[in-house]
Amino acid sequence: MQLDSARGLKRALIETVLTPFVSVGPQVKILAVPAGPVAGVSPVQPSIAVGIGRKAGHEFQIAVRCQRRELMTGKEVEQIRRKAKNEVDVRYIGPVSKRAAPWTQLRHRPLQIGISTGHVKVTAGTLGAFVRKRGGTDPHILSNNHVLANENRAKTGDAIIQAGTYDGGADPADRIAALAGMARLRKTEPNAVDAAIGKLDDALEFDPRTIRGLGKLAGLGAAFVDEGTEVAKLGRTTGLTRGRVTAFELDNVVVTFDIGPLRFDGQIEIEGADDGPFSRGGDSGSLIVEANTRLAVALLFAGTEAGGENDQGLTYANPLRSVLDALKVDLVAE
Repeated sequence: MQLDSARGLKRALIETVLTPFVSVGPQVKILAVPAGPVAGVSPVQPSIAVGIGRKAGHEFQIAVRCQRRELMTGKEVEQIRRKAKNEVDVRYIGPVSKRAAPWTQLRHRPLQIGISTGHVKVTAGTLGAFVRKRGGTDPHILSNNHVLANENRAKTGDAIIQAGTYDGGADPADRIAALAGMARLRKTEPNAVDAAIGKLDDALEFDPRTIRGLGKLAGLGAAFVDEGTEVAKLGRTTGLTRGRVTAFELDNVVVTFDIGPLRFDGQIEIEGADDGPFSRGGDSGSLIVEANTRLAVALLFAGTEAGGENDQGLTYANPLRSVLDALKVDLVAE
C-alpha cells in the first residue's frame, strides 16, 4: 500500500469504524446535577488507536493499537482487517499514561541514596551517600562540590534542597541540609576529588543503606578498584545502571566546569555494561558500588556523551576513600 492510500484508508476507518464505536453507549446522568460528565468518570475511554506503519520494503500498512485486551478479538478490529484487506499490524499496548518523573527525581522522605538534590542555586544532582565527620555524630549527605557547593561559590550554611530546583524543589519548603564542607576545586593544580557535604537538618529521617533496585549498601570497599570490576550506581537521571571499570589511576582528565576547565588525577573510568550509558547529566554525585558485593568504591562526577564499547559515553569517578579523606568523614552504612 502506498503512503497516500494508507492515509486515505486511515481516515475512512476512523469515520466508518471508530467514530460509531466510541460514540455508542448509554449517556447516564444523575438527577439534580448540572449537565456534564459525571464527577470522577472520564468522557474519553481507552479503545483503539489507528495509524500508519511500515511494511516490507517501501510499502505501508495500517497500524492498529488496542488499549484493552478484549478489543483484540472484537468486531471493530475484524472490520478494520477486512477494509484494509489484512494489510494491518495489530498490537495490544495496554493503557497509555503520561511519562511521570522518574522515582529518583521526586521528593522523598525519608531521604535515600540516589535521589535528586542540590544547592539552591544548582539545577540538580544526586544524593550519593550519608556520612559523619570523623569524631562526630551528626549525619551529613555526600555529593559533588558542583552539586552542593556550586563550584566553590556557596557559603557554609547555604540551603541544600531535595528535590533539586530543576525537579521542583524550593527553599525553605524542601530544605534538607546546610552546606558544611567542601573540597575546593582548584584551577592551577590537579584536583583529586569533586566533593562536598551538607549537615542534615535536625530530626530529618534518612535511610543510609537502601539502593533501590539493587539491595543494601554493605559498607566501604577496597582502595584499589581494578579494570574489569563490575559496578553499579543509582542516579537522579538514568536511575540504576551497571557498568565496568575500564581504567584506574587516570591522570590529566580535563573536565569542563562553569568556572573553567579543571584537571583531575587518580580517577576511575567506567563504561556502561548494556546498550545504554552508565550516566548522564544530573547523575553527578552518585555513589558507585561493586555490583556483586554492594561495597562503595567511588563518587561519580563527570562523563562524556560518546566513547566506550557501546559508544554511549564514559563516566569518571573519584575513588571514594580519597573523597572521605579529603572531607575527613566516614561512610554511614548501618
